[in-house]
Amino acid sequence: MIFRNPLLYAGELQDRMLAEGINRAELARRLGMSRARITQWLDLLELPERVIREAEALGDHWDRQVVTERELRGSSREKDPGRAT
Repeated sequence: MIFRNPLLYAGELQDRMLAEGINRAELARRLGMSRARITQWLDLLELPERVIREAEALGDHWDRQVVTERELRGSSREKDPGRAT
């Protein structure tokens, strides 16, 4: 089984869109994913800078899971007291 750091993967998706000059719908088509799923990935790049830095520092260990999307989104909510949940 292969595991990816979701934040790093999201950055790769964004880089690919920019490099190939394509939008989310076209990227989704090329990857065989829904446009909504691509949006979910890319939304990770909108997390607070602190969360992004912490996730990037974990690296990308393909043989084991270091962080999940749920954990990233949850850490953003629990440490941001001004955000409504």
